[in-house]
Amino acid sequence: MPARQLVLHVHLSSEAITGTGTPSIDPATGALGIHLARVSTATGAHRATVTAAQVATWAGNPDTQVIVKPVVDLTETVSVDAYEIPDRIAYRVTEQRQTCTFPFCTRSAMRADLDHIDEYVPRSQGGPPRQTSTETLAPLCRTHHRAKTHPSPSHQPGRSEKRWRYRRIRPGTYVWTSPHGRHFLVDPDGTEHLT
Repeated sequence: MPARQLVLHVHLSSEAITGTGTPSIDPATGALGIHLARVSTATGAHRATVTAAQVATWAGNPDTQVIVKPVVDLTETVSVDAYEIPDRIAYRVTEQRQTCTFPFCTRSAMRADLDHIDEYVPRSQGGPPRQTSTETLAPLCRTHHRAKTHPSPSHQPGRSEKRWRYRRIRPGTYVWTSPHGRHFLVDPDGTEHLT
């Protein structure tokens, strides 16, 4: 029987590394411990809190394969002067936001397109430098990327095309405006209809 694969992304604070963190109770599970990480399936569908004790148990299993990747500072702004998105930027963007940023969408960011929040303008056409960065990209599933990028045209004379627009408030949090002027706050807890 093949071993079950679990991908665990651990982002440790200095308190967790030094053991000086204060144990707390996870409201979802009731478990007491120093909470170190989140767990998600390959599609990003389920998230849970992981304690130091759980990580020790998994690592102690002889069937466990541990792969250590370099530390990535998700607060660091990384940018390039190109339309194409390097892996180091894509990884940070999808780690900051686990799902599509469109209101009420729960599709995994791992399979999403990475959208330039503001339309990319090539440098040769007067565009500013460093337009592709961890602060100017967001994951959108293909359906919502197309809805944002290719809006429906207005059929009324003198009216411009109707489009979805959004802006980044902070990492993982966005405010969307619908073609009809409604506003939605999308953050790690879900979507809130603002107006």
